[in-house]
Amino acid sequence: MLDQTHRFSPAPFTQVDVAHLLQRICVRPPYFALDNLRLHGELLSATAVAQRQISTESGPMQACEISRHAAICGLCVVALTFNDDDRRYYLARDAVYTGAANPAPYGAAVSFEARVVEQNKRHATAEITVTAGGADLAFLRVTYTILGDASFKRLFRSKYSTSFAPLAGDRMPDPPTGQFSRAGQTGVLTLDRVPEEACAGHFEHYPAMPVAVLMGQLGLVAGRLYGAPYRVEAATMTAMDFCWAGESARFEVTPLTTVGAYSCTAYASDEVVSEMSLHLTPLS
Repeated sequence: MLDQTHRFSPAPFTQVDVAHLLQRICVRPPYFALDNLRLHGELLSATAVAQRQISTESGPMQACEISRHAAICGLCVVALTFNDDDRRYYLARDAVYTGAANPAPYGAAVSFEARVVEQNKRHATAEITVTAGGADLAFLRVTYTILGDASFKRLFRSKYSTSFAPLAGDRMPDPPTGQFSRAGQTGVLTLDRVPEEACAGHFEHYPAMPVAVLMGQLGLVAGRLYGAPYRVEAATMTAMDFCWAGESARFEVTPLTTVGAYSCTAYASDEVVSEMSLHLTPLS
């Protein structure tokens, strides 16, 4: 059973002004795709539906997409705690994901409830409970590094792109397919060049591939190695750097001795940018 200690009751709520919220945060549509944002005291709730193509992963939404929406819901609740309207960048550095079997069909509405558990000016941690059809789907704990607008632009000034702008449309493009190969037991997905489309809505004028997209690429490789329908039981992720548009990328997944367990590493221009442990389990 997932941790439901902080599930809110149907108490009075405040509708969130999304246009105002977007001025404070670092993501934009189509990467930002949360609906029905409401504040219940210190808790933020939202909904989303799956956009990725259906795969052999079970449930109403794939784990990488759950992680995407959960991380955004978490950074939004952090952003709403500040007493000003300054834009800040919330960089997901660590995440822990715990999944649960859920009978809702693919494409059913998924609900997110986020709260801040730790915060200072430079770091914050949020916990996000995810449900579908009234039943548990996932629980995440995400830690962010917080950068002010000026600090982010100074740190990544070499990555600025005048041509990179939000894409039209209401959904993220499908992730780049790349070339799959094997090196012994390790599955490898290689992209010669990360397209800007894979970074849509993630840092205006700074085209970085979102961590959730990186996780999705690693998950695709793990699912291919697993070779049967599955759900994601657990994952832990650490992001050390970004993979920027125009760079080469490589996603390596190696099976561990425990069945369904994998060690995953994402590279950008041959440098490690993210590591993940992943545990898949068969459908019951």
